[in-house]
Amino acid sequence: MEKARRIFELMMKSKIYLDTSVISAYFDFRKPIRQLITQKWIQYNAKEFEIVISTLVLDEIENNTDHILLNNMLNLINMLSLSVLETDDDILKLADTYRKYILPKEINDTIHIALASYYGLDAIVSWNFRHIVNLKTMKAINDVNREQKHPIIQIPTVENLGGDQYGNL
Repeated sequence: MEKARRIFELMMKSKIYLDTSVISAYFDFRKPIRQLITQKWIQYNAKEFEIVISTLVLDEIENNTDHILLNNMLNLINMLSLSVLETDDDILKLADTYRKYILPKEINDTIHIALASYYGLDAIVSWNFRHIVNLKTMKAINDVNREQKHPIIQIPTVENLGGDQYGNL
């Protein structure tokens, strides 16, 4: 009975992609409320989701010149046992389409979005309000996804996934 319950729970978990801004926020003392929300959400709520990142997230983290922060972020990823998605030509092509119509200068942001869309995840979770978490971008991404026969994707912050109980921005 316990095994069946566990399988059902896994089937019901939303599959979400964390972009680099969420991993960074965990350690960003310059924005203490966002940091607290992210830390508490990861501690108490992350287990409610099937969470993935990508090789792009790892590349962005590895470009960090602060080696202590870099190690802390990699340790957090290891602690959470996150699956890592690969980028391929189809994903890069979808990212190119997002750049053509939505975010012309945001190469990595469009790749993050394309990864989540291409793999059919339920959401891409981000703290990037300028380029990703805003109504104009969300609508445009889902318009492209419908046109390209990809699923509609949600684009929340950690706050929208239960983190609001720890504070509000």
